[in-house]
Amino acid sequence: MKKIVGNIFLNTKEAYKESIVIDSEKLQDLLITILADAKKLQELLEESRGDIKVTNSEKEKSISTRYTYEQVKAITNIQLELARETMHIEAAEREVLKIAPTFPIHNLRQYNKRLKEYLNGVGSYGFAFPSNWAKALLEATNNDILVVKAFRQQQELYSEKDGRINEKLEVLLNSIK
Repeated sequence: MKKIVGNIFLNTKEAYKESIVIDSEKLQDLLITILADAKKLQELLEESRGDIKVTNSEKEKSISTRYTYEQVKAITNIQLELARETMHIEAAEREVLKIAPTFPIHNLRQYNKRLKEYLNGVGSYGFAFPSNWAKALLEATNNDILVVKAFRQQQELYSEKDGRINEKLEVLLNSIK
């Protein structure tokens, strides 16, 4: 079963790369939704089998691909410049790779689209901002009211569809006045 879910992830990611090449935003959105659903399926399978134990090599691998908060802040600032159209995509890609060589640079265009929506106060369901990235965005925008509105909308969408929210993000949003 793990192998099947893994194949779903791989095939969907490959399809997503192709959707970027053909510049199909609708297809990109659908594929992101498929990835989110596959992640939920993977979590349910792990819970049902009691397969929560992670081997040391898997744990080390996941830790090695995480970014420090300083990297997150720097990448967020570059993404903001790109979203505000004060930087070209090629320059943004180069700068991001200098900061974090393992960053999935092929996703930068999709992240840019999503960031523009959040700057306009529109939250989304499918590929949620992790709380550390949300915190960096809120800091970089000085808790812009539209960005806060977008994160609240994201929380509502996840609550409606999944019955749960990002608790760390909720604490962060509640601390903003």
